[in-house]
Amino acid sequence: MTNRLEPILQDLADLCAARGARAWLTGGAARDLALGRAPSDLDVAVSGNGFELARAFADAHDGAFVALDAERATGRAVFAGSPPLTVDIAGLRGPDIEADLRLRDFTINALALPLDAALRLPPPPAALIDPTGGLADLRAGILRPCGPTSLLDDPLRVLRAARLCATLDLRPAPELVDLARVAAPGLEQVAGERARDELLKLLDAPAAAPWLRFLDACGALTRLIPELEPGRDCEQPYVHFLPVLAHMLETVAALDWLLGGPVRADALPVAVRTHPELSRSLPFAAPVQELMAERRAGGHRRQALLKLAALIHDNAKPQTKAIHPDGKVSFYGHQELGADAAVQIGRRLRLSRNDLRYVELVVREHMRPGQLRAVEVLTPRALYRFFRDLGDAGPDVLLHELADHLATRGPHVDPEGWVAHLAWTGALLAHYYEPAPTRRAPLIDGNGLMAALGIGPGPRVGALLREIAEAQAAGEITTREEAIELARQRMAASDAR
Repeated sequence: MTNRLEPILQDLADLCAARGARAWLTGGAARDLALGRAPSDLDVAVSGNGFELARAFADAHDGAFVALDAERATGRAVFAGSPPLTVDIAGLRGPDIEADLRLRDFTINALALPLDAALRLPPPPAALIDPTGGLADLRAGILRPCGPTSLLDDPLRVLRAARLCATLDLRPAPELVDLARVAAPGLEQVAGERARDELLKLLDAPAAAPWLRFLDACGALTRLIPELEPGRDCEQPYVHFLPVLAHMLETVAALDWLLGGPVRADALPVAVRTHPELSRSLPFAAPVQELMAERRAGGHRRQALLKLAALIHDNAKPQTKAIHPDGKVSFYGHQELGADAAVQIGRRLRLSRNDLRYVELVVREHMRPGQLRAVEVLTPRALYRFFRDLGDAGPDVLLHELADHLATRGPHVDPEGWVAHLAWTGALLAHYYEPAPTRRAPLIDGNGLMAALGIGPGPRVGALLREIAEAQAAGEITTREEAIELARQRMAASDAR
């Protein structure tokens, strides 16, 4: 157990003892300790009122209290740190701890350790309370519901099943798929915040795509994101080898692989299964991996949000599909309509404002790198505009485009072309990751420009500064005087219209 957790557990044990409540470490925390691992968060069951105990514990240790479920006597204490430590405290839902555990979701979570035993390292094996055989299932690598109504009791557990299989490398018990299929319609009634957290934890796993397919097979994926259903039977032109929904799932599989995830054959994208010699040595791999591991303000890692964008990036293709007289198929405008739908999906999942903007931006701009690759010469102006418009999401969109390409071509990907594609991406990333000291300082700022031109503040100043920055990036101007002259010419041309 880490030094950080020991005093927290001891203080919690003291608080429970002072209030005459018995307490047990449960769920994933008990499972981790039983396996000799340090838990990252704590789930605690108490014989008293967990809601009030969580509030008192947070107040006593400068933590934040979150009311989870007052009716079920469940509260959360959150303590600052990197990452924050979460302690969920719930009152027993049965007459004793064994009855409580039998009401839980999966056998591997129906484990408990008395709090005093959890303080002894390693905890004595005899102290583990395991009424449903969860430890044996865990050792066998099986995810099994605690009972036939476990998923119906809380349909969110369908998503949790996929997440646990992905993060703990488990396989579903034979009965799980049918039980998930029956419970899936109830996902429409699950609070967006709860669905968001399970989905993003799944997407953050190294091999998320197989378990998104599991959710789709259970009918759960499009219950959660109904905007994906029209893509199921929406065929695409010959350059694509999959219909739209399958293509989006394949894009997630390609992202999993590019980010260093799956090596198991059944989790690899089809392009890699067909051409195992394909390289996934990303240009600027270290800074890209660091970027993907970044935990955003909403608490979710960047790679999870990028995979969410990949999962929905072509959602508007069915609405925009047009078959022309010459037989060609187009999807004009699907990225703009898809970005609008991404906003609705994100709001339903209660994404934070910043996370929502990020997903919308990736969906809206996912075609941009392909459009740049289609031109013979990539001009400095085009390069400048790309990173100006995408900001710090530029590398993300380039990574998405690599995955999208693999998912599009699949078995028909050209290995030599892939090498060139990686090199082209590296050239763009070199521009982005150029060391800050070598970047050119602006030739003039807004105040200087207004003084030189004798104009006041307003939108025109911003537009002129953007023109100057583009021309500077293209090497067309190099001095302050040239910047002012360019601005004068742009103003004169505008006034003459």
